[in-house]
Amino acid sequence: MVGENKFDATASILGYLYQCRYALYAAIVATRQNPGAEISIEKFDDVAFELSGLPIELIQTKHHVGKQGSLSDASADLWKTLRVWSDRAKDDVSILSSNKFFLITTGRAPDKSAASFLKTSDRDEEAALALLEGVAAKSQSATNAAAYKAFMALSPEARLSLLHAVAVLDNSSSVNDVYGDIEAELFHAVANEHLPLFVERLEGWWIGLVIQSLSSPANSSIPVTAVDAKIDELRESFQRDTLPVDFADATPSEAIVAELDKRPFVSQLRQIQVGNKRIEWAIRDYYRAFEQRSRWAREELLVGNELDFYERSLIEAWEPRFEAECEQLDAGCNEAQKIRAGQKVFAWVEQQAEFPLRSIRQRFLTHGSFHILANRFAVGWHPDYENLRVSDD
Repeated sequence: MVGENKFDATASILGYLYQCRYALYAAIVATRQNPGAEISIEKFDDVAFELSGLPIELIQTKHHVGKQGSLSDASADLWKTLRVWSDRAKDDVSILSSNKFFLITTGRAPDKSAASFLKTSDRDEEAALALLEGVAAKSQSATNAAAYKAFMALSPEARLSLLHAVAVLDNSSSVNDVYGDIEAELFHAVANEHLPLFVERLEGWWIGLVIQSLSSPANSSIPVTAVDAKIDELRESFQRDTLPVDFADATPSEAIVAELDKRPFVSQLRQIQVGNKRIEWAIRDYYRAFEQRSRWAREELLVGNELDFYERSLIEAWEPRFEAECEQLDAGCNEAQKIRAGQKVFAWVEQQAEFPLRSIRQRFLTHGSFHILANRFAVGWHPDYENLRVSDD
């Protein structure tokens, strides 16, 4: 029983992922074919395209794990889908002339089955209707009983009109294969070696957008133009003169903040009596810069010693400012004077320093990188900041 429940849960999760991923694929295709449309998930159907708030294409997705499903005339997948669409047609028969209905499935429609007659080629809606009406009249299936009732509740003309509007796309890509389909649609958007990273970022953004949509009271739709705009944004971020930015809005968890609060770069700030709020911002910038730089390195997006050269530019900009403040201190000056000197150096970093990496000018990168350098004592604020290294060791 536990094993069966685990399988059911896995199948359900993959089904939802398939639905979400297929919606992204369909939206990418729509950027060329129907850019004025909007797309929704679990609003009018599993997936739907809309114009002016009204559905024009309703899509049911069926994903099978392991063995391939079969769209036989008594198939639960087929009849569940027909029930959904029959109920909609019962409430508003006009949708049969204004909508297209798609059943996207990894299963197979057997030859001469009703589903096979509803594929995009060699169609025969009358033959499909006869087979479906025959099954509904004779079948004893309790699973499909409600679907049979909903379908047969339509008038004969409405049943045929529904089938005229239905298209079955069997043997469709699996959840993994749809990812490849997305890559194929986007092959022109970015250099081949960056394509997996490009799609990963696009899908991450898409899933977040879908969650936001599903969580809204009205289950808002997503404009196809938003997908197109995101593709353009990502395309620009993967140009040779720039880098993708993933952590500009990232916020560290309380546990991470507590851990970073113990680091040398925070000790350096406390040494010059920086307030708690500014330390909080410094920890945030350190976290964002560290995570972003680490991801660039993992994904091999940096060229040669690019990051080393960047850090060298920061150090060389810091050196004369730090030395100038130290030179203005009299021999035997008190601690308060040293703290003020350190505060001036850090104020420059915090408020004025701006060092782009390629075309990346976000403040978190410059400020966070200075804190990364301070964490290993490559730069400092207090004239005696090196003493902290000794105590830290």
